[in-house]
This record gives sequence, C-alpha cells and structure tokens, in this order.
Amino acid sequence: MSRIGVVTGLLLFMAVIAVSAGCLSYSIGTVSYDGDAVHVSVDNKGEARDCAMQITVFDLSDFKQVEVDKIVRSVHLDAGINDVTFDVDLQQGSYRLYIYMMEGGERLGCVIEDIEV
Repeated sequence: MSRIGVVTGLLLFMAVIAVSAGCLSYSIGTVSYDGDAVHVSVDNKGEARDCAMQITVFDLSDFKQVEVDKIVRSVHLDAGINDVTFDVDLQQGSYRLYIYMMEGGERLGCVIEDIEV
C-alpha cells in the first residue's frame, strides 16, 4: 500500500471520529408532558457542559402537522442524567416534538418524539 493511501485512510478515519465525537457524548431519553411542561431526559456521557436545546411542537390533529410553539433555551448539562424542562401549555390531543441539541452554533442532532396529551 502506498504512503498516499495510508495517509488518506488515516485522514478519513480521523475526520469520521471528529465529526461523530460530539454526537456520541449525549443521548436523549424519555420525553414526557406533565400538564405544565415537557420534560426531556438527557444523558450527558462527557464532562459538564453548556449548550442550547430547542423544542418545536407540532399539533397533529385533523391529519395536519401545524407548528404551535418553538422554545430555545440555554442549558447546563452535568455529567450523567439531566432533566430539562420546557414550559408549554398543550391542549388535549396528539403532538410531535422535534428536539434539537446545539453547541457552539452547530446542531449536534435531532430526536423526534410523538406524545399524547
């Protein structure tokens, strides 16, 4: 194998690791609504960090998807399981939540959850 091939392979490997490193350091778990707020469980597998989370709420009634709220807030995630709360008033019905995690202006990922109120 030539040196160019080895160097190219190493660069590609390092690029994949660099791109996926931020995405693998957290995971979004349980999403629930308690009548006053949406609670999102976030497992921070790394050190404590500050980031931003966005939740966009869509009403799914009448076979349509209509945006009813969008909340963006700064959050501090300690290492381990964190409960992040988004105050929102939802009427009875079906909703789809798009939950985004952002850090340094870069979107790290998105989870889509359906809930019934």
